[in-house]
This record gives sequence, C-alpha cells and structure tokens, in this order.
Amino acid sequence: MKSSSIRRLIDFDGNRSNNFTLIRLVFAWAVLYGHSYAIQAADGYSDPLNRLFAGSTWVGAIAVEGFFAISGFLVTASLMKRDAIDYIISRSLRIVPGLTVCVFICVFLLGSLASELPISDYFESTQTFTYLRNSLAFIPMQWELPGVFVDNTRTAVNGSLWTLNVEVYCYVLLLVLGTFALVKYAAIANGFLVVLFLFSLKFYPNLPLIGINEAWARPSLYFLLGVFFYVNRKYIVLHWVLAITSLVLCLASFGKSWYQYVFPLAFVYLLFYTAYATKHIDMDRSLGDISFGFYIYAWPTQQVIASSLPSASPYINTLISTVITGALAWMSWTYVEKPALSLKQWLMNLRNGLKNASAKPDINSPSQQ
Repeated sequence: MKSSSIRRLIDFDGNRSNNFTLIRLVFAWAVLYGHSYAIQAADGYSDPLNRLFAGSTWVGAIAVEGFFAISGFLVTASLMKRDAIDYIISRSLRIVPGLTVCVFICVFLLGSLASELPISDYFESTQTFTYLRNSLAFIPMQWELPGVFVDNTRTAVNGSLWTLNVEVYCYVLLLVLGTFALVKYAAIANGFLVVLFLFSLKFYPNLPLIGINEAWARPSLYFLLGVFFYVNRKYIVLHWVLAITSLVLCLASFGKSWYQYVFPLAFVYLLFYTAYATKHIDMDRSLGDISFGFYIYAWPTQQVIASSLPSASPYINTLISTVITGALAWMSWTYVEKPALSLKQWLMNLRNGLKNASAKPDINSPSQQ
C-alpha cells in the first residue's frame, strides 16, 4: 500500500458524508427479513442464507451486531465531545420519543383492536399496563399483551425491543467508563477493553449492567468493539485490500470453530470501510434517518400481516411488511424523531441558563456588600 493512498479512520472525524444511515437501514430491513421466517412460519420455507452461515449465525443477528458496533463507535465519539448531562440528553432524545409513540400505538391502538378480549377486559388487565411500563422503563421485557396475537406462531407484540434494553445499558456502561477517563486514552481503554473482553468470554453473567441477560452478550460485545475502533481510529487503516481480506475471512469463518474469534473483527472492519471509504449515498436527503423507526415498527407490522394472512409465505410477509413499515418509519422520523432531536439545543440552553442563574452571586448576601 502506497503511503499516499493510506487513509486512517481518524481522517474521517466529523465527516458526515458517510454511509451509516444507509447501512443502518439495510440492517433494519435484514432484521425484518430474518424475522419473517419465524413470524410467518410455513412448511417448506427456510431462509436460504442459513446455508451460507452454516449454523454460526443468522442474518438478523449479524444485523443487530452491526447496529451495536456502529452505536459503540458513534456514541463514544459523542461522549468525547460532551459532558454527562449533554450525553444523557442526546441519547434520550434519540431513543425515547420514537419508542414512546411506538409503544403507545401498540398498546392503545393495535392491542385494543387485535385483542380477542372485550375492549373493557383488555384495558382492565394489569398485563396491558405492565407492558407499557416495562417497555418504556428499559426493565425486563414483557412480550405479550392480553389476547393479542394468541393464534400467531409468535405471540410477542414487539420481539425486537429487547435490544433497546441492551443499548441503554451499554450507554450507561460507556458513561461510567467515560467518567473515569477509561475511554479517553487509547492505552488505558485498550487495556480495559481487552480485560473486559477476555473476562466476558468466561464470566459474562458476572459483568455489571450488561451481564444481566446472557442473550445480551454478543450485542454488548459488538458495542465494545465499536468503542475499541473509535479509541484506536488513529491506527486503523482503511484500504480496499484489507476490506477484501476481511470479507474473505468473514465468509470463510462460517461453520468453523474459530468463527467467534475472527468474524467480529473482520465484520466490524468491513462495516467501517463501507461507511467511510465507499461512495457516499445520501439517504438523509432523500428519506431521512428512518432506520430506528423501521426497526421498532417492523415486528408488530409483520405480526399483523401474519394474523391477517396466516397462509402467506415469509416472502409475502417480507414484501408487504417492508412497504408498510417503511411508511411508518418515515412518519416516525418526520413527525416524531426529527422534531424531538431539534429540542436538544433548547434543552441545552435551558440547562445552561439554570446553571448560570444558580452561579450568579446574590447581591444581598453579606459577602457582596
């Protein structure tokens, strides 16, 4: 590789001409596609991609892991530029408004219409409101609403939301690490992350915050890989030779005993190469950042399709759900998420105003006389 052609990950700091918006949307769609085989179960249908993965993984898992790697990278960048309050406000505005509207729609509109119970019994059930509480408080998931989707292959109202719990706990863990400057300096961060990674391979359930649920292991570790790539971005070269090598390693690892050791690093490298070193496709200008809405509305949409068309194939479910979910995601971004994000500056100004007011000396105090 000629030195003139070498570009490092750090060279793209602050560069908004990246493909993260497109990549996240592809991942969100991949989760929808993968879930169609579980939600719209039909004899004779199985995901043809499973032959490629050879039992090592499935398409939805790869997509979720990619989400978490991107999140770990970008959220670490965000934390390095902000104080704790700014960080919390930014993270909250990105998730809470869109999620809140989605959960309310599922509980009060979808649930009340789809439940086999009389509407009065549905709203009198404590299960209805514990679902609402648990979904918005990021505490252990409640999967079902009373009488909803009881005849479907899967009865969960929104089987994708569990990953948001992992995401929030990763945010908290990162804030703790940032508070103690454990991600500010590469040497310290690398030492800590290596120890954390090695410890997690054997004792994952004992990890604070993210060790609560064994299913959280791989998403949270990919989040930490994203953190690792950010703190080492000065040393990570983005080059097509390394990208092709990473792709070959990813494909070769499927079905092998060394998959879990090789695939994560190769996949995450390929992910950031695609984001920064390939032609920019400006999704923000055309559709907006609809991936979050697509992700949270896909499962309930697929459940409605499965309930309405029980004999349909997974392909039909994927096709119809893609169109409907895309429309819902666009509305979520346009009318909920984007307006909510615009509140950030107002909240920061309010916070700074209160901070300045509390710091202003009291002219009536003896010390000021």
